[in-house]
Amino acid sequence: MNVASGLICCSTFKELSHVKSVEAKQQPFRGLAFFADSMHGSLARKLRIFGMDTAYSSSITDEHILNYCSIQRRILLTSDKELFKRSLKKRIGSVHLQGLTDKANMVKIFAECNIKNILYDSASARCPICNLELEKKEKKELGDLYNIIPPKSYLLNSHFYQCKGCKKVYWEGSHKAALDSLAESINQELYTISCIPN
Repeated sequence: MNVASGLICCSTFKELSHVKSVEAKQQPFRGLAFFADSMHGSLARKLRIFGMDTAYSSSITDEHILNYCSIQRRILLTSDKELFKRSLKKRIGSVHLQGLTDKANMVKIFAECNIKNILYDSASARCPICNLELEKKEKKELGDLYNIIPPKSYLLNSHFYQCKGCKKVYWEGSHKAALDSLAESINQELYTISCIPN
């Protein structure tokens, strides 16, 4: 991920969620954590793939969401207008999502969090299933796990990434070009937004 160093603010109350960002190659989006409500599972997976700590649950009540976000200092991502209003009353950083696509919602999130540029980097990605960090593994470190990797993918890749939690194994495949293209498209929209005077 590529985030400029410095102070970034996240929420509609700009003074609420100040977090320090760091050079992307070192620790991407450090200190920035989200909670996507039950309507945004696909968005949560995409944010995780781009390296963002994004909690998600499809079976948690609104009150538990608000408590969790408050305790964990997570920014709530929701398209539920009432939940958004309640989060503001509790002074919880929130982004009210109104986009029809994950891409539109990602642009909104990054713009509100003052993230100017993103980059897909498999070394910084999180597990799209459980949100934990991935660990780089060489072929020889996979042991019996090579059996679950398609033979062609096993031959074409020298290293893989394994989730520290659920142990699922990932590798760079044809999806990398699509993720790079998505990042480029989002970055173009973020640049356009940044050029519009307030």
